[in-house]
Amino acid sequence: MQKTEEIRLSVHEFVAVLALCGYDSMARQVINEQELIKNETEFTRFIDEAETGLKQKGYWDDDRESNLAKGLEDLLYLLVHSKKKVRCIQMREKQVLLIHSLNNSNVLVQRIQMGEHTFSFHHRGEGYYDILRNHYGMANTEINVEGWQPIQLTDEMFDELHTTDPEILHAMKDDENQAIPLRELANDLLKNGQEFDNISFMVSNYVKDQSEFDEVQFLLPANNYIWHLNYDNVEIKKEVVLQPISVRTYFEEIDRALIEFLNE
Repeated sequence: MQKTEEIRLSVHEFVAVLALCGYDSMARQVINEQELIKNETEFTRFIDEAETGLKQKGYWDDDRESNLAKGLEDLLYLLVHSKKKVRCIQMREKQVLLIHSLNNSNVLVQRIQMGEHTFSFHHRGEGYYDILRNHYGMANTEINVEGWQPIQLTDEMFDELHTTDPEILHAMKDDENQAIPLRELANDLLKNGQEFDNISFMVSNYVKDQSEFDEVQFLLPANNYIWHLNYDNVEIKKEVVLQPISVRTYFEEIDRALIEFLNE
């Protein structure tokens, strides 16, 4: 296989290599989630296109049982059998970042964007701050947010933020009688499709074909800071708190949490 710092696969190629390596359940999961195949004709074309793409990229080897280059097959084995991983979803550009724990030295970084999966190895000692910050499209800034008041919402009010008519949020954003934090929150929600991004700490078991969520963090990127969703009291007080946190402070804390989780 050609030597590159990154391995790039279309979603069709990714499904094909999963199947060729014997990871059928994971391949079916991607097919169903992406609605890639609807009939037998599409399936045949799907396989032909994937094989052609893999050959063009140098990832095909007719002499091996799987028909895949050894390096690619080894990478898929590491990905599938990784027990701990961190999944970061960025809603604005529909990007997904997955960090798969491998060993004491390295992790496997998987980026999914516009139907393409990109894989690269990353040394644990370098940390994850820049990977996380860049994934969420935030500049490396540290503005002073001390004294900024958090926004408290009932759980019902928070749920309505996702489903309310966007025109209501536009009106809130433009209403000079509203408090500035509320106006900025409305603007940030609109830019993010009325959805919060999230960071999930996961423990997977390939044999049992299941994943458990150890922890989930929700965030909403603003212009030069982060809205952090604190939902610790949602069960008792039925309220959530949106706390503005500077970019550097936020991702340094997530970096520490991620290192601790992956090193446990």
